[in-house]
Amino acid sequence: MNTVNASTGFSPFQLRMGCSPRLIPPLIPGGENKPESISARELIERIALDVSEAQDNLLAAKISQSEFTNCHRNDEVIYKVGDKVMLSTENRRCKYMQRHSGRTAKFMPRFDGPFVVTKANTAKSAYTLDLPNKPDRFPTFHAAQLRKHIPNDDKKFPARKLPQPGPVITLDGQEEWLIDRILDEHVHGKSRQFLVRWRGWGPEEDRWLPGRELADTEALDNWLNS
Repeated sequence: MNTVNASTGFSPFQLRMGCSPRLIPPLIPGGENKPESISARELIERIALDVSEAQDNLLAAKISQSEFTNCHRNDEVIYKVGDKVMLSTENRRCKYMQRHSGRTAKFMPRFDGPFVVTKANTAKSAYTLDLPNKPDRFPTFHAAQLRKHIPNDDKKFPARKLPQPGPVITLDGQEEWLIDRILDEHVHGKSRQFLVRWRGWGPEEDRWLPGRELADTEALDNWLNS
């Protein structure tokens, strides 16, 4: 309580009591530590003056800190409703590693998407996204977690375009899609759901499917045995 704060320039004890506590015993041998005799009005005026000066010092410290921080900060990207953005997977990587010992998120993508902006609050740098495959996730995020989606130029980089094969038509006329692998699982109600990556399709088409729909698939067997 008697340590001077670097931002305010005063100790908490002085701002509350109007003076610093006496040191007992005195630092100088033979010295005297007589209490200063002042009236109550003078004490109140001194505390008010110290508090006002401390507030000014705090304001000056905030301005200095903001100027220093803004020197290393890029201009914020403003998104509009309808824009496509990529969403950071930083929080999802942490949860992924906590679910099971030995898991690593080293090779997980750093961004998911693209997702469409459905609501923009530029005053608070908050944006609401359309998350069709994440119904239980809060869809509003800060601009720091978003990145502008730059679509692939198929003419310059034709090898980056996935073939995106269609479904397999069974004998009874039903459509079946080929599963590349299962990426994750979670509990939904009383059952488990699995995050499926379709063969030939990117992460933007990943879907959570209930375990009953994957009962006879090789991908589920490989996931449970891994």
